[in-house]
Amino acid sequence: MMRDSVGGARDDLSPLLPRTALSEWLDVVDDSTEGSTVDTYERRVSRFVNWCEAEGVMNLNAVTGRHINAYRDHRLPDCATSTLTNELRTIRQFLRFGVALEAVEPALPEAMDHIIPSLSKGEESSDILLGRERALAILEYLDKYQRASRDHALFALLWDTGCRISGLRALDLDDFDAEDETVTFRSRPDSGTRLKNGQASERINLLDEETADIVAAYIRLHRNDRRDEYGREPLLTTKFGRHATTTVRRLVYELTQPCLRGDCPHGEEIATCDYRQHGHESKCPSSLSPHPVRTGRITDLRNRGCPIRFVSGRVDAIPETIRRYYDKPDLGQDLDRRRGAMEDFGL
Repeated sequence: MMRDSVGGARDDLSPLLPRTALSEWLDVVDDSTEGSTVDTYERRVSRFVNWCEAEGVMNLNAVTGRHINAYRDHRLPDCATSTLTNELRTIRQFLRFGVALEAVEPALPEAMDHIIPSLSKGEESSDILLGRERALAILEYLDKYQRASRDHALFALLWDTGCRISGLRALDLDDFDAEDETVTFRSRPDSGTRLKNGQASERINLLDEETADIVAAYIRLHRNDRRDEYGREPLLTTKFGRHATTTVRRLVYELTQPCLRGDCPHGEEIATCDYRQHGHESKCPSSLSPHPVRTGRITDLRNRGCPIRFVSGRVDAIPETIRRYYDKPDLGQDLDRRRGAMEDFGL
């Protein structure tokens, strides 16, 4: 174990506990970002702060490249290279904040370029996605056993619109128009639901007729009549008001567990499986977070011939981002696309 103390700190740096620095940094992140960004950053950097404390590094001044290298080696056996790279990049942002507070050696964040694993273009984004067949199977199950429930409406909206968690949470009751079969995404930063790109993310999405019917029935039959802390009426509610980001993520993990619709592919007994316990849903090897649902929907729209400019406007992502991070056809789907393009051109 690599032990250290405050003794290695430079005299010209201001002493600062790593955990105190994390709290102050997250306040800044929360003020300048939206959606689940702050939760993601907190998870990534909290692991590093916990490790520092376990190693006796109780002053941010004392953190050196040796510590970053040791932390990388500590984490590598437990996660994919892409996951570790993203984690270390976030830690670098945290340490740059420490530089601004005069609590971190200025050269340290830049020196991390030699420590952070490099990724190929293919590794920059995950190929994990929810396929169309699996998504429709989940919706079919919900339609049969939980028709118009909160979970049914939530999943139908996620799949149909391809929206982010922040977009789903931002929807108010009057953002849904049953007659026009639309939902309107509005950025309301002053009342806790800023969209990813602020007002630039605002848009109206035409819903599939079935999705609109599900949402309308949910409102009529099962929606809790609640307001959030700002007096707004969320479209999707819990008994306390608007869903927290963590709640949406947990529900999607649960809904994508394969044992919801059949036998467990991992040999577990459903009645005794730890992954079925509240708070453990994400540990199931087959469960997915909302991000692969979004990736799967974007890929599905492209597979079905939707022009990228149409998809861009619908899911609030520029074409370059869609091509790089979200559009993930398999080899057969890619062939079908090229075959369709050749037919369109009479080739």
